[in-house]
Amino acid sequence: MFSIITLVNKLFKNDKEVEDKYRVALDIGTEFVKAMIVKFDGSDSNIIGYGRIKQDYTNMEGGAISNIEEVIKTCHKAIEKAEKMAEISPSEMVIGIAGEFVKGVITPVNYVRPLPKKRIKRKEIDNLVKKAQSIALKSVQEELWEDIGLEDVKVELVNSSVVEMKIDGYKVTNPKEFQGKNLEISVFNTFAPLVHVGSLETVATRLGYNLVGVIAEPFSIAKSIMNNEAYEFGAIVIDIGGGTTDIALIRNGGIEGTKMFGIAGRDFTKSLARSLNLTLEDAENLKLAYSLEHPEISIEKIKDILKADLDLLYEGIELSLKSLAKCEALPQKIYLCGGGSALKGLFDGIIQRKMYEDLPFFKKPEIKLLDANQIVGIEDNTKLLVGAENVTPKSLALQSTMIEEVKECNLFYKLINNLVS
Repeated sequence: MFSIITLVNKLFKNDKEVEDKYRVALDIGTEFVKAMIVKFDGSDSNIIGYGRIKQDYTNMEGGAISNIEEVIKTCHKAIEKAEKMAEISPSEMVIGIAGEFVKGVITPVNYVRPLPKKRIKRKEIDNLVKKAQSIALKSVQEELWEDIGLEDVKVELVNSSVVEMKIDGYKVTNPKEFQGKNLEISVFNTFAPLVHVGSLETVATRLGYNLVGVIAEPFSIAKSIMNNEAYEFGAIVIDIGGGTTDIALIRNGGIEGTKMFGIAGRDFTKSLARSLNLTLEDAENLKLAYSLEHPEISIEKIKDILKADLDLLYEGIELSLKSLAKCEALPQKIYLCGGGSALKGLFDGIIQRKMYEDLPFFKKPEIKLLDANQIVGIEDNTKLLVGAENVTPKSLALQSTMIEEVKECNLFYKLINNLVS
């Protein structure tokens, strides 16, 4: 843990004295493992190496690792490819986590200060955050019990971020030096089952890297698009991957919640394989050809096969948004991303559902396809992370450069960073 003097010295250090640092950002997807080598120095961040390797169909299930040995082999190939391009081998790694049992919840807590004229101390903030995490943990365990029928599921905290802080009803972004009687904060926490987090730790250890952080992928995307417009008006991000669909809600100036469910691109592949008696590999190729409108493909036949799965996906999105809304108005901008979002008809199908009629939108929402080029704050020197399918890995690469700030600062400064970033 750095002392305050060390921290201040670091903050005011001449930029020329800051050494370049390198890190592996690893996106272990259901369909592909994507490895990025990131170079950063506190002011500039660059992706200087990229590797993408196809997963075997038995490696992942519901966005989580089901075959650690094979996933390690696939990750090694992707990292080797990225390091060869970057011409450097980092020692640190950050891994993204997803899956239908990864839970993100927002928890409001308040505290009536006995001495309101005293300036707010770090310990008061620390205690409130710990209280919020304790309340959220109990809530997540109850939700997992409902989902999988197991009591006392062991979970670990993955992300923690203060969404909002108020003193006597007055919203502040930095609590330092303030006075007041009523202190209120809302903390967004992401939890994941120990079995999922443990498998990622095993992957990093077996590959020979120091795992410095695990980041929930929907949180990563939401944090990466948090521009002035998103801060002011909010946004909804829907990431349709191979194994899961991940949804993040940005509202009231912060990330309010995430939802994940196990309907995504691989379900479409399986339906084609069953209906047409194909191998999974042939069904995947057919799905891609269908999305590209290959002239030899029977468009209407495949459309009919996929209709039931698409309807389930749309219903899952609507149920997730209803749960996240909590009877409050939802933002008017919806961003779609992920490899699964490229399926022919999926984008138009969401628009045609008229979700604004059954969900708390003020008017018809604006739905856009999010491209990796819209993730700013990190340069892609490889020029390979393009399209909707690379939004997640590029966001993960960006967020991987920010973890060190949290490691080097105490909790009080971490909270301030989360509030103002």
